[in-house]
Amino acid sequence: MRVTSREVFDGDQAAPTAVAEVLRLKPLPHHRFLAEPISSSGRRTIYGGQVAAQALRAASLTVPDGRVAHSLHAYFLAAGDASAPIMLEVERDRDGGRYSGRRVIARQNDSVIFSMACSFARPKDNAPEFQAAEMPDVEPPAQLPTHQLNASRTFDLEARVPQDEPWYRWPARLWLRIREPLDDDPNVRACGVVFLSDLCTGLSRVPQIEQVGLLPSLDHAVWLHRGGDPNQWLLVDLHPLATAGGRGVYSGQIFDEAGALLADLTQESLFDIPAARARPIPAQNNELNKYPLR
Repeated sequence: MRVTSREVFDGDQAAPTAVAEVLRLKPLPHHRFLAEPISSSGRRTIYGGQVAAQALRAASLTVPDGRVAHSLHAYFLAAGDASAPIMLEVERDRDGGRYSGRRVIARQNDSVIFSMACSFARPKDNAPEFQAAEMPDVEPPAQLPTHQLNASRTFDLEARVPQDEPWYRWPARLWLRIREPLDDDPNVRACGVVFLSDLCTGLSRVPQIEQVGLLPSLDHAVWLHRGGDPNQWLLVDLHPLATAGGRGVYSGQIFDEAGALLADLTQESLFDIPAARARPIPAQNNELNKYPLR
């Protein structure tokens, strides 16, 4: 189904300013949902965390009551157009006794820009709990100034950056929260966590990062271990893993202020240096172990 922005977006209609608005989708027949444009004029790309969160929200609206998102694996296939609507098509793979599997495709006009597989589960009481990762010892957000974000892409997301090891262009460790209240629904809160999970990159500490341009996301995976509230401060801590073949991979954890591990994530991005910009790294700097990985 081809949908144009003219059919669903009035030029006089105010663009959304909060993540809560972005997550309110218009239901359509046959397990489809429509996300309205976030801009009424001028072409600009869409933040990947927005599309991932909207796709997860669409999938959550098709599962039995009481089932909450616990994992997703997504592929970013083309840049989204912020001035066009997004059609989200949900495939109901299976509803078992406790788990539900879904696949979601996001389309703009005739192009598929994003695809995702995700899973939902009915929470189990009295399940054993354990976490190996500990939250790093950083300044609490109340002691830090606000870090400027691109509000046209991240809406009411607020960031504060603790003192950390050197990074280039994007912080690899930061406190984040969504200011405007989200709906009181565990799946909406899970979508809020996913919204912030794609911000910045763990590749900002990799040698030669200063020679690389933008780092478009290729694929993104998130495992949601515990319910978290993205209206409260959450710490996103990202770590580079490897670069090869024109791609780079990093992992990360998301903690609440009490130190509980809410989510793990892994992302692969383009990581390519144009031949005209490439230059050798001094031997003393060409060591990945100068960046402690956890």
